[in-house]
Amino acid sequence: MMFLSLLAVLPFVPVNANSLSRAYVYRVDSALAGSEIITGRSSTTRDHGGAWMRIQTDDVGYGNNPQARLLGNALREIKTEPLCNSHGSLAPCNRGTVVGYRRTWDASGHQGGNFEYMVIPNGTGGPVRLNFQVR
Repeated sequence: MMFLSLLAVLPFVPVNANSLSRAYVYRVDSALAGSEIITGRSSTTRDHGGAWMRIQTDDVGYGNNPQARLLGNALREIKTEPLCNSHGSLAPCNRGTVVGYRRTWDASGHQGGNFEYMVIPNGTGGPVRLNFQVR
């Protein structure tokens, strides 16, 4: 089983995004700890939870059948935004060439734990998987 490392989460945007090149956790928001942008870490630094919690993942390239779990419980995807290359960084876009997607997962009712994400590339290669610790 291949697990994607979260050691480098620099905003590299591929010129040709026909397949999925990588996926990572972009941000965690919760009632207890507010908004935390994740920059190359394998866990949050704040203790998240409370009445609501959302986890955002970024896919660089194109994939399908995304799935997310927190502590083994399936999470519901509540939003999908296209991402474009904005001066070498990924950013939500309304126009331009789509190079990936930002997905928002509803993790309400959880106080943290192991977050697992998997997406299947549209092109070649096996599923891209990642593990992330939400404190």
